[in-house]
Amino acid sequence: MVNSVFAKLSDSCGVPTPPGVVFKLLEMTRDSNAKVREIADTIAMDPGLTARILRFANSPMAGIGREVTSVQHAITLIGMRGVAMMSLTFAFLKPEKEHPCKGFDHQQFTLQSLACAVAAKSLAKAVGWAPTQEAFVAGLLSQLGRSTFASVFPKEYAQILDRAACVPEDLPNLERELFGESYPAVSAWLLRKWSIPEHICDAIAVFRNEPEDANMTPFSTILNVAERAAGLICPEPTHHAPDIVTFLNAAESRLNLEPTRAAELLETITKNLADARNTLDISAGSARTLEEIGTEVRDRVAELSVAMQLENQIMAVEKEELLQRTTTDAMTSVANRAGFDARLDMEMERSVRSDLPLGLLMIDVDHFKRFNDTYGHQAGDRVLQAVAKTLDEQVRKVDYLARYGGEEFSVIGPDSQPDGLRRLAERLRRAVEDLVVPWEGTSLSVTISIGAALLPTATKGDSVSRIIRLADTELYNAKRAGRNRVSMVVDSPVAEPATITA
Repeated sequence: MVNSVFAKLSDSCGVPTPPGVVFKLLEMTRDSNAKVREIADTIAMDPGLTARILRFANSPMAGIGREVTSVQHAITLIGMRGVAMMSLTFAFLKPEKEHPCKGFDHQQFTLQSLACAVAAKSLAKAVGWAPTQEAFVAGLLSQLGRSTFASVFPKEYAQILDRAACVPEDLPNLERELFGESYPAVSAWLLRKWSIPEHICDAIAVFRNEPEDANMTPFSTILNVAERAAGLICPEPTHHAPDIVTFLNAAESRLNLEPTRAAELLETITKNLADARNTLDISAGSARTLEEIGTEVRDRVAELSVAMQLENQIMAVEKEELLQRTTTDAMTSVANRAGFDARLDMEMERSVRSDLPLGLLMIDVDHFKRFNDTYGHQAGDRVLQAVAKTLDEQVRKVDYLARYGGEEFSVIGPDSQPDGLRRLAERLRRAVEDLVVPWEGTSLSVTISIGAALLPTATKGDSVSRIIRLADTELYNAKRAGRNRVSMVVDSPVAEPATITA
């Protein structure tokens, strides 16, 4: 059966076909020479169809906004193809008293199809991706493959319905397993035989595919979400109802509709379905009320909103933790070189923009290589940790301490004054000089040299590399003068100092 499902469908007398009048209308609309009067005369051959077209044309569903008094008038306003599609809709929604497939509720299926049509029209209007009237017809006919399977293979399809937990959500995979094709493909195959416009058939054929499928179109995406809405509003009484969150997620991921907007549309679809049932005189089948839908959807949207807030908070914490890890020196727990570079860029921009002074200290532990050679690298690491902790305790809250590299540290001093920057540098030097680090029964100590640079008025001509070069030069001067001291320059925004090589 897998390899011959379309052949079996072609040979079967159970495949649905449009009534003669509707089929003739479809053929006439393909003829560019067809006249409005000829189409109106064809419709007049079926009094019931004539009445339903006029009733539809004068309903809110048509959206014409004026009284339509004749079929010819309706054709003029809706268009030849629109009237043909509506005629096909009326034929498709014709009630069926009995169905050969056990478990297939034709009345509920008809209502679900109408709900899918109403949903597709509302979603198409909301996102503007497809003509609303075509979306309505496509939504209605997208389900045709289900009734075709049930009519042609009633026993086999009854088994599929019995195995499905949620209808129609679970049907495509079960259908492909048994028949080799799913109902969207059968719907498209059948509609092509009826000469329905190709782009509608193409959209229906793939509307249950994954979003990544290259064959998915905006039209088919609308149908996918519309079917989920229809399943929520008109669930199968004998199967599990779809989860509302599934619809909300699909609306957001596929149509870019926020949950709140999707919830509003679902309520609109529920209301429009009630109007459509009244217009098309469809009383059979069960649908949830606007109150039921609205209450449940609002509750789930509220839950999603809380969950999203929690998720955002967690993501913010994780982002902050990641930022801390990428900008923090693992050994000393102060900022690393990457953190220093980013912060100095930011402070330089702020100083230039706000015309504020900017200070920078470059700090080097004196004779640290000799210290490591004498006591070992583990002792050296312990001393660097103690120096970092001491510096961190002495800087201002607005200052930014970082390990520049090896035994070098740096302090960015925003909005510093000359006397204040010098006092800060001296305070740091004395604190390290007084530091005693216990190590394996002995006490270790080191001193530091500091080069300080201050830009009293940062201008656009100032740069990060310039203030670093100024502070580095002063650090060299402090070391050359005997170490364990501070050397400082207050630089003019115009003068560019000469480069001094250590």
